[in-house]
Amino acid sequence: MRPEDQLAAIARKFGPEAAREKLRLLVDLRADAPRGARRLTVLRDALGFMRAWPDDVRVKRAVDRVIEALPEEDAIIYSYSYGVVRRLAQLHAGQIDIAWDELEDEGPLTATLQLLVAPGEQQGLDDMELSLQEWFARCRGAQSDLEFFLGLLARSAFTLRTQDHLYDRCEIPLHFDGPDPLRVERAVSRLHGRRRDFDRTRFPVLPEIQKPLTSVARGGQAEVDLALDALSSRCIEIYPLIQASAQDVIVADADGGLQFVLAGVHPQFRSALESLYFFLVLQNGVPIGYGPIGAFAGYSEVGINLFPEFRGGEIRKIYAQFMRVLHHVLGIECFYLTRYAMGENNPDSIATGAFWFYRGLGFKPTNPDVEQLARAEEARMAARPGHRSDRKMLHALSHTEAVLDLSQGRCLPLALGALGVAESRWIAEHFAGDRVRAEQTCARRFGRLLGIEADSRALIALAPICAMIPGIERWSARDLAALARIVRAKDAPSEAQAIRLFDRHRRLMQALRALA
Repeated sequence: MRPEDQLAAIARKFGPEAAREKLRLLVDLRADAPRGARRLTVLRDALGFMRAWPDDVRVKRAVDRVIEALPEEDAIIYSYSYGVVRRLAQLHAGQIDIAWDELEDEGPLTATLQLLVAPGEQQGLDDMELSLQEWFARCRGAQSDLEFFLGLLARSAFTLRTQDHLYDRCEIPLHFDGPDPLRVERAVSRLHGRRRDFDRTRFPVLPEIQKPLTSVARGGQAEVDLALDALSSRCIEIYPLIQASAQDVIVADADGGLQFVLAGVHPQFRSALESLYFFLVLQNGVPIGYGPIGAFAGYSEVGINLFPEFRGGEIRKIYAQFMRVLHHVLGIECFYLTRYAMGENNPDSIATGAFWFYRGLGFKPTNPDVEQLARAEEARMAARPGHRSDRKMLHALSHTEAVLDLSQGRCLPLALGALGVAESRWIAEHFAGDRVRAEQTCARRFGRLLGIEADSRALIALAPICAMIPGIERWSARDLAALARIVRAKDAPSEAQAIRLFDRHRRLMQALRALA
């Protein structure tokens, strides 16, 4: 067996003998690194896992030395979103530019440029003797092609949201010689070495969720940049990170070197009700997983995407600690899963038996037929040890959402989609579909009622929804003051407090559920 295969086979084993064998293999691999894409992939995956879960400091240092000796990865060709590109161009100046050979259709980019340049310049864009790349070369000065285009957008009269739309419709492939995922990490004050194999036995999840956190601190741009490097180097994008705000970053320490970074979105991209967050999972400072959450009024969807090289670790512990963080940081009392997460139209979840994993964590189906089916299957498992659900059964079990509810039914998910449709109908009926007039009229009305300036971004978003609530002007001063605190929290640099304030406003939540 080749050394990299031996390392991969022992990477997830721990103890004195395993540590000694890892050190021996790492010394050999540093002296003679494998060649060939497949062999390097095996080695890189093993090294990545061992960076996150090293036996001790010696193993961690040996892993780092092998990584330093590896050949550099090839540059990436990928069409990143505007929010990501703007930051990558600052973080990695000179390492990212337009990949002209990969641009399939210049039409959208040319049309966008027509909106950004002076009227006289537009004739130059129509010059058939110049290719678009040549036009850039003559017009950009000392900047790169990408920097020139980003500068045109940033200095335009368009809002950030419109700039975002104009850039993304161009679908520009970029040549990115970015960071190696193996070298992306957050400095830690203490390395948590592992002495024993992972514990696969089940444990009660509720006590873990309720246990106070070790540490919660404010983060900033450094954590957002870390997440951007971790995902962009793997050609992954996810919405809350694309529009992440450095003013709304929280870093929470759990147990055994596990950390979670939560990053909210820029105020211009916030939703009217739920709060959107990106999260990054770190083990010993190494990014191992990520995902989005939409949190509102005490509930949140949960779902963790582990990077492939980190699968086979402590996934049950990671989920429990993630819910612990959401509970203490954002006040989440009800965790829910979509049908897709349970396996509906999701072959990966079916293949991994996701239904039973989540049931083992304590999630319960919201579909009573599925709950009855699950209990019957559990009876078969008890009667016949070794029985496993086949694919047909897993498909049948997937037709449900699932919840782990600590709120005794108070924080169950609100049908936000149905509420959005109700708002659309209301604007059509009361303002003939004129959304600008609806927002301005309702913002002035509720601004006076709540004592908030009518140009508040959160008020403009929330006011039409509030206007749909019958008799809201006759609410008590206490209820109206609580509503005003919600609006101000949605306008704050961090909207984390808004999640709790929505949950505490029982009258508002009752009204929203009636509308939905």
